[in-house]
Amino acid sequence: MEPEVDNSLAAVSLQEYWQILRRRRTIIIQSFLIVAVVGTILTMLAKPVYQASARILVDPPSMTLNTGDLSNPLNGILNTPPPLSVPTQVELLQSRPLLSAFKGRIDPNAISVSQVKDTNIIEVTAESSDPNTAASVPNTLLQAYLDKDSNQNLKEVQNAEAFARDQGAAAHQRLLEIEQEFRDFKKKHRVSDLTKDRDAQIQHVSDLTSIASKAEMDLQAMRSQTAVTRRLWEEAPKTTSSDLPMTNPARAQLQADISRLESERNAMKVPGGWGPKSSQMLAANARIDALKKQLAAEPLLITTVNSTANSGRDALKAQLDSDLAAEASLEKQASVANAALTDAKSHVGQFADWEVTLANLSREHDAAAAADSMFSQKLADLTLRIKAQHASARLIQKADVPTRPVRPKRIQSILFSCLIGLFVGLCLALLQEFLDDRINSVDEGVRLLDLPSLGVVPALSATDARLLPKMKGLDPAAESYRVLRTNIHFAAVDAPVRTLLVTSSNPGEGKSTTAANLAFAMALDGKKVILVDTDLRRPSLHKLLGLKSVPGVTDVLLGHTTLNEALVENEDLPNLKTMTAGSTPPNPSELLNSRTFRNLVNEMSNRADIVIFDSPPVLVTADAPILASQLDGTVLVVETGQTKKTALRRSVQLLRQARANVLGAAYNKMRAQDGGDYYYYQYHYSTPTIENKNGASGHLTGGEDGNGLIVPKREGKE
Repeated sequence: MEPEVDNSLAAVSLQEYWQILRRRRTIIIQSFLIVAVVGTILTMLAKPVYQASARILVDPPSMTLNTGDLSNPLNGILNTPPPLSVPTQVELLQSRPLLSAFKGRIDPNAISVSQVKDTNIIEVTAESSDPNTAASVPNTLLQAYLDKDSNQNLKEVQNAEAFARDQGAAAHQRLLEIEQEFRDFKKKHRVSDLTKDRDAQIQHVSDLTSIASKAEMDLQAMRSQTAVTRRLWEEAPKTTSSDLPMTNPARAQLQADISRLESERNAMKVPGGWGPKSSQMLAANARIDALKKQLAAEPLLITTVNSTANSGRDALKAQLDSDLAAEASLEKQASVANAALTDAKSHVGQFADWEVTLANLSREHDAAAAADSMFSQKLADLTLRIKAQHASARLIQKADVPTRPVRPKRIQSILFSCLIGLFVGLCLALLQEFLDDRINSVDEGVRLLDLPSLGVVPALSATDARLLPKMKGLDPAAESYRVLRTNIHFAAVDAPVRTLLVTSSNPGEGKSTTAANLAFAMALDGKKVILVDTDLRRPSLHKLLGLKSVPGVTDVLLGHTTLNEALVENEDLPNLKTMTAGSTPPNPSELLNSRTFRNLVNEMSNRADIVIFDSPPVLVTADAPILASQLDGTVLVVETGQTKKTALRRSVQLLRQARANVLGAAYNKMRAQDGGDYYYYQYHYSTPTIENKNGASGHLTGGEDGNGLIVPKREGKE
């Protein structure tokens, strides 16, 4: 089974919102009064706050082009910085060092600094409970800032002037020193003949380079020739040899050894010696066989070599000695040429060093002259700036002493606190309504249960009559039961209801009173009505009507009495009969679900136009669903302001599971503020005054005739 959706807050109309506000008016009024009173008290106790403002005009940055050398890092020191932008000066005015001077006089947070839109004007505003303090703080702050800014600019220019003077003196002294070094260098090294001597020396170096190169080439050629001769001499053999054939002496030795071993083997064969299969005999045979194989491998003749001295090698030795002598001579010549070349090159290197020194002296002279000129010019500019120094900002408006406070605005604050209180009250009311699980209005119940509203019964005070016969004819409560009677009639127009169950979710919701008054209303309408108390566990109908509890339903079902004996006829309404619950049975549910009870219901239905049953609450016992399943219709009584939504939803679910025909809900104990859309809560019946023919006057009082119509009765003196 799918869970049911709570639609109690869906599609709420403006009129229902108004009803919610009426129901929750207490918390709305309380929240409104609390917040409004607290806001009013705080407003009246708040100290007055005065506000004053002062303004300065900041000079815009100069639009002239900067003609200084941007590549020179000294320009950052010697050039004075341009004026600060307006936002930068706003931040400086808000800096802690400036504001800390007012500590103890005014809260720094009460001082605000801002730029006037689209201008170069800075406005300083101060707030204080003392009007004199509120005026003096902006004036003092701006004057201190202007003095500090002017002194800072002058100090920066003076520092730059002192730096330019010191550096200029040092640059001029360096220029004089460089000029003296230049003169000393020319005098010492004869710079005037340096170019001619350098050219002659270069030519000499060129000649010596050619001689040294030729000597080196001759030396390399001789070294190659010497190496070839040496290699031929080393490869030539010292002697020459010739081969001579002769008999191989190794064969004679091998033959002698074989003969000796054979003799030893023959000696081993004597009687009593070694046998042919013995290990000694086999070893001797093996040695003899091995020597024979070795003899077969040796050649018959061998060759001998005859060596003599090699005469060609001696000739190569003589040639090598001659080449070595020539190589030594060429090495000496190359060494002499290289030494002369090195000496000549050293003289040429001196000319290069002299030229480098002369070039360095020239560059240093030019740099010193440029620095001396630059510092002289900067010194003159800074001196002129000191004489023409002016402030980058000026005061254009002083703060006057305020005469009226800016806060608090008592009327606005009180009105604002009232609005806040009203808003908080509305929010709490809606929150309380949202969290409230009770049925507070008819429309809310209709949306929740998806059941029509059969009628609304107003709440009765302790002194009001609770039964319809005791109510006045024009009483709104009596009219509500007549409306309930009519709506039940129209709800069952297609299938007339002969048996009707009146029940509720929980005890105390007024189901018994509703059942009794509904029976009275239908009896007054001329119908034969039987009112039956089927709350066999805690019967209350006999107390309400002033009847005896026995005999009743239980006694009839158990056969202790007859139906005629159990039915009690009403004295004022003969067509209304009542049957109480009777004795308390041990098993009410089984008794109500028995065939005997169904037969009793049929018999009572045959005797009356409608039989109304008062049953136990749905959620307390299973009696109500059992009864609802056997009867033609069911009316669910809801106590507005008390019945829980969850309990009511569960009750309807149980009744529908029992296949009961739930005609609708009757909303009991409704207060006027909970259902203002029902006119009869605030509709006051007036009693008309009549006069007779003699001029006597009286008032009409109402009653009902047999058809339920109002019958006027005249009271008074004639």
